[in-house]
Amino acid sequence: MMHPTSSWTEKIKAAAIIGVVVFAACLLGILSRSMGHLAALWPANALLIGLFVRFRRLNNAGGWLGAIAAYITAYCLTCNPAGAITIQNLYASLMLTGGNLACVIAGVLLFSWLDDEHRRLKHPLSVLYLALVASCAAAVAGVVGTMTDPILSNVSPLKGWTFWFVNELVNLMAVLPVMLSLPDLSGVRLNRRRTFKTEHIDPGKILPICVLLMSFTLGIMVGGPGAPVFPIPALLWCALSYDIFITSILTLLYSGWVLISMSLGYLPISIINMNSRPMLLSIRIGVSLLALAPLTVACIMAAREELLRRLKYIAEHDQLTSLLNRRAFNERASSLLTKLAEQNRPVAVLMLDIDKFKDVNDTYGHAGGDKVLIAFARIASAGLRDIDILGRIGGEEFAAILPGCGRKQAEMIAQRVRNKLANTSIDIGDDQQIAVTVSIGASFVHQAVPDIEPLLLVADKALYRAKENGRNRVEMDDFTDVKGENAQAH
Repeated sequence: MMHPTSSWTEKIKAAAIIGVVVFAACLLGILSRSMGHLAALWPANALLIGLFVRFRRLNNAGGWLGAIAAYITAYCLTCNPAGAITIQNLYASLMLTGGNLACVIAGVLLFSWLDDEHRRLKHPLSVLYLALVASCAAAVAGVVGTMTDPILSNVSPLKGWTFWFVNELVNLMAVLPVMLSLPDLSGVRLNRRRTFKTEHIDPGKILPICVLLMSFTLGIMVGGPGAPVFPIPALLWCALSYDIFITSILTLLYSGWVLISMSLGYLPISIINMNSRPMLLSIRIGVSLLALAPLTVACIMAAREELLRRLKYIAEHDQLTSLLNRRAFNERASSLLTKLAEQNRPVAVLMLDIDKFKDVNDTYGHAGGDKVLIAFARIASAGLRDIDILGRIGGEEFAAILPGCGRKQAEMIAQRVRNKLANTSIDIGDDQQIAVTVSIGASFVHQAVPDIEPLLLVADKALYRAKENGRNRVEMDDFTDVKGENAQAH
């Protein structure tokens, strides 16, 4: 149960975070207004929905109060150039805030009914659900517009609803994908200095963005009715090249470029007055529909990449223990040993065999044997270092590579795995627990060789010696290369 003080702290934090974000977003939207119309780009509602959906700790009373205060404050501070707040301005801000909150409430409720996969845009149909949620939320905001717009702009209720609906729809479709696909940074390590130094920028990855920026410039230079469509091929190329988050950002840039450029007159497409409502409605509906294409492509590519990743995992890992299978183990070992040989670094190879495993299968059945294998894989993985490679290369046989490991350290790691297994009771079901042991053979070489097979052969001979000497023990041999020179331990 949450302590009352902690609950109040969470609400205050939510109010502060939401208040700052929404206030800044409102100011940005107000600055994009043109000649008395609604904002060309109004990101506040979409940002608020995204924050409440992605960061549920913010979705509390404090967060909602912070949002309300931000909406009202932003409007009251900007509605009058002299800075004076009148009753009329306050009334108008309350009406506009009501429309914004109606949109947000509808969006948050609708997203709460979707699976997390769709909320994170990880399914090919996710964009369709996004469009449906955005349309419904925009329609709810339009209902408020039927009461607000006739008072503020002297238009009919139907025109008020249409204008609010279209404006909310284009803003939700532009901003929401960025918030929903925002990467989860909680598990990312902060220290990336060493990795960054070894990474090289691929020019092929930058090219789609460069072409997109060129298409923006070309649209402004050429103008005409087709100018807003110039970036679409580049956006599709970006969707094929980048993940959904980057594509969402680029789509947002595209939507903002069209709406703001037209609002400021940098992208004239017609001699018709750009401030007329029919023209703005047409443009904004078009932008909303155009944004669907790259987002859909990016979602399909993301689903494809995830499917390939799962297939690759299945092809490389043992289905029972989730360790590397023999083929994948040999491939990774070969790559690792080649690097170690180039760096003249030591390496140790372990061969691990569960003692009397046939007796376990005969006594407790294959189901019991499988649970023993799973338990051993967990224990062995925990006993090794993060940089070590462990794989299942046979029925009850496992192998491990310990890069950069000295002879004494390798023996210590092997003994740690052996002791842990010997002192662990394994639950095999039906209230039965058994104890098993493992014999380990190890080979060590002071300067690594690029081929894993001779190292495995030496380790395998040491393993047989461990079996012959009574099992549940570790035997280690130094590897002798083809020239007969013994690799001395340090």
